[in-house]
Amino acid sequence: MSEDVVIKIEGLWKRYGLPLPEFVHTLSDLIRSKKANSTYNGDRRPMALRDLNLEIRRGETVGIVGRNGAGKSTLLKILAGVTAPTRGRVEIHGRIFPMIELNAGLHMELTGRENVRLLAAVMGLSRREIDAKLPDIEDFTELGEWFDKPVRMYSSGMLGRLGFGVAVNIESDVVLIDETFAVGDLKFQNKSLARVKEMRESGATILLVSHSLETLQFVAKRGILLEQGELISSGTALEAINAYETLVFRSEQGRLEHRVRSRITTKEANIFGARLYAEDGSTLTEIQAGQPFGIEVDLRLNRLLEKPMFSLGILNAAGILCKWNISAEDGLTEPGTCNRYLVRAWYPENKLSNGAYEVHFAARDNASFETLERVAGILSFAVTGPGRARGIVSGRCQWEFILQDECSEKSDSVSGETGKVPRDPRSLDSSQ
Repeated sequence: MSEDVVIKIEGLWKRYGLPLPEFVHTLSDLIRSKKANSTYNGDRRPMALRDLNLEIRRGETVGIVGRNGAGKSTLLKILAGVTAPTRGRVEIHGRIFPMIELNAGLHMELTGRENVRLLAAVMGLSRREIDAKLPDIEDFTELGEWFDKPVRMYSSGMLGRLGFGVAVNIESDVVLIDETFAVGDLKFQNKSLARVKEMRESGATILLVSHSLETLQFVAKRGILLEQGELISSGTALEAINAYETLVFRSEQGRLEHRVRSRITTKEANIFGARLYAEDGSTLTEIQAGQPFGIEVDLRLNRLLEKPMFSLGILNAAGILCKWNISAEDGLTEPGTCNRYLVRAWYPENKLSNGAYEVHFAARDNASFETLERVAGILSFAVTGPGRARGIVSGRCQWEFILQDECSEKSDSVSGETGKVPRDPRSLDSSQ
């Protein structure tokens, strides 16, 4: 094992639940073989981690992402020694401080100050070292007079402050953080993020789990993605986050596909199908961010319409309408006869942000505005790409940083050798 490798995980498996007696397995085998003509294929207790192999080096900050139940917290608990692996080996070199629960290691009847002394003693600090660290911890937690009150009187945010204050002020080689960045107000969160960056720069190895992707992107340099206990992506933090968002969007698309469609019909129009298509006419199930695309609906009009009118609405997974187009407003004025048609709408500018979407379609008589057919969820698709999913629409903007008034005193880092700040606007691309 290399000296730079602080954590090494080999063939790690974790299964929860107590093993069943052998006669239960035998009985289950007999029942399955009779009912499904199959044999029992082993222990069916839920598997939290599956054959995990991972090396983490000194000074790395690793963000762990994944959906609920992916095994993120289980991994941290194994590294902290809270639970044992079912199979595999874990090697950790150095002092480790786990922050996997807000009240982990805290005695509810002791004060905040007494709990700090207790946690520091458990970490192996001497009385002299504890006395030296205590003022910094008290100042960092910003608990004031509550620092000397029993922690059973603390709110969850105060508990998080206390635990986080100990974690970031006691020198540890490995720090495990599980969803504790959200404690405290905005000022305390910013201070916590700044301290974690200081720890990273000082050489500490940090593993953190958070559903706040913005936090992970800001703090972590490396990221891993877990899905059903398996490591499916590893790379930079942004790469892991993009892989996680794509996984979620595809899952949302599948949910939208299987959702019961809302439909209103008068039997005067029949819809046979719908698809997403590319510029060359090929069928798509997923499009890249910014990629032009089209929507095609196969239908038949069962009565003569002088002015048929169609509408398409694109909604995101939250049900928010992102785009709505009406054929008459976009210039389609063809008369309709009692025939079968392909209704096509082409979107040359795709400004949809990464995410999952569904399409609503309606056919109407523009003369009377009578609805002939309306289907909610006629089609679903996902938009994926290298960028982050922010907002409803995507796209860059041009930024300007314009000097309004010069300060009377300027540091060398601002004024440079000339002692003046440039007055010209500086255009900044939002991608930088």
